[in-house]
Amino acid sequence: MNIFVGCASRNTDNEIYNELAIGIGEYIVSQKHNFIFGGCDVGLMGKIYSIVSKSKDSKVIISMSSAFLNQIENITYDHIEHFDTMTLRKEYLIKASDVIVILPGGLGTIDELITAIESKRSGEHNKPIVIANVNHYFDDILKMFERTFHEGFADYKSRSLYHVSESLEDVTKFLDFLDVDANSMIF
Repeated sequence: MNIFVGCASRNTDNEIYNELAIGIGEYIVSQKHNFIFGGCDVGLMGKIYSIVSKSKDSKVIISMSSAFLNQIENITYDHIEHFDTMTLRKEYLIKASDVIVILPGGLGTIDELITAIESKRSGEHNKPIVIANVNHYFDDILKMFERTFHEGFADYKSRSLYHVSESLEDVTKFLDFLDVDANSMIF
């Protein structure tokens, strides 16, 4: 299974998030899944990459902006795609993945989350989306979603477009029980 993980490309001292990233990396390797990410070897991305890149059974797939190609000289990968726009990059991330997992991160991560949800709502894909709301990181965004439902700007049915997990264990349980038709993109 190709798992896109959207997450921070900056380091954090918050061990809760670091442990979450390490756990996701270990899960990907233990299940022999492939890791799709933005090509950064620092932050939560880097923690996952450092685990998956050592595996013989899991592939590392990078999707990044062409503007950052010079920043991957220390990264080994099995496949890379680069794009002139972030819009095209996000389209590829969704197309290449079988599941989208969102961990804590910055504006780019939030953009990836919103794009994944909206493109699913619009019928462009039907991939599972998991929001790892560990340590209540996404509470404010989820509260905003609830407000859009409550005030009638979005349909309550949109809640079914994503799954919210409060722990690493819940994320991995959700992934274990997915009935995903493997993506045809073999790298």
